[in-house]
Amino acid sequence: MKKPKDKILIVGGYGTVGSKISEKLGNIFPNKVIVAGRSELKAQKFIDKGKLKAIAACIDLSGIGIDEVNFEEIHTVICCVEYLEDNLFVEKCIASRVNYIELGTSYAAYQRLASYQKIAEEKKIKLIPGVGLMPGLSGVFAHEVLKKASHIFQVKSFVLLGLGDKHGLDAIRFMLSYANRSFTIVSQQGLKKVDTYTDCEKITMLNENRGRRFYRFDLADQHIIALNRGIDAAETRLAFRSRFITEIMRLAKIVGILKWISGLNPSHVKKWLDKFSLGSDMFSVQTSCITQKDEITFLAKGKKEARATAIIASYIVETVYGNGKKNGLLLMEEIIDFETFTMYLAQNKIDIIRAQTKI
Repeated sequence: MKKPKDKILIVGGYGTVGSKISEKLGNIFPNKVIVAGRSELKAQKFIDKGKLKAIAACIDLSGIGIDEVNFEEIHTVICCVEYLEDNLFVEKCIASRVNYIELGTSYAAYQRLASYQKIAEEKKIKLIPGVGLMPGLSGVFAHEVLKKASHIFQVKSFVLLGLGDKHGLDAIRFMLSYANRSFTIVSQQGLKKVDTYTDCEKITMLNENRGRRFYRFDLADQHIIALNRGIDAAETRLAFRSRFITEIMRLAKIVGILKWISGLNPSHVKKWLDKFSLGSDMFSVQTSCITQKDEITFLAKGKKEARATAIIASYIVETVYGNGKKNGLLLMEEIIDFETFTMYLAQNKIDIIRAQTKI
């Protein structure tokens, strides 16, 4: 008898973010969640510690251990690993008609999945890149504005990160490897080459009374929004809640030592960050959309970035698990209902603030 295709495979399911997704989905879908990683023993220990009704599995994304998973019973995969050595795992999911969701923060991760758009439509499955705080939320906010505005001239996003949270290895690896980069954005003057930690913009976040400086960073949302939403210009800037750390990174750019920082071992940096708390664990993501008549701004705020990413990712998995309407390459905003989504975030202590001013 053929087994039902009803399992959810969480790759990296006992990591910093993946463990929180496993806990949440394991309680919602008992006996249907597979917690997977390079060590089945670690996966089982995590399951036992959390008293989850879940299944442990070993999977190596390089291709060696892929066939150990029975894809015939997998409905949806969520991959919590940013850096894939190749596309073997993604292609295996597509060939097996398995929905594939990814937390990848980089534009390269989006482009990798975008190349499979046509075949995903043919297989009638969903490929959803960039799920989480960034690049996910800015796209959700821009999409909401476009429901009422015929056109957005510019989208400006500001990401404020707290260093008091426990950060995953892949998140640290991404921040280090992208710390000293040049990249191209779509500006109001056309394509423009820019550098990380340059072009300061000082703004006051909707939930703050004092302005702070933000600097350019190569987050994927600015590229994805410009590509998919017909927007004239999109840019994203980053700051740390510690103003001191933000300016230290800017100074490192000026004196030329960001190249050294970007070469640090991510594992060593993670151990250091886990040992020493560098202030608050609060985060904020603010996106301003400039239309012909208004500037409409949304802000999401909460505690613990990793937890928030897991909350959002779990919601997307739940939505995909119960929704078979749309297929192909999809963005978060294309499969959610905004009001329901924001209510869910509020229930999980992620607050959304909206402001609108006439231009």
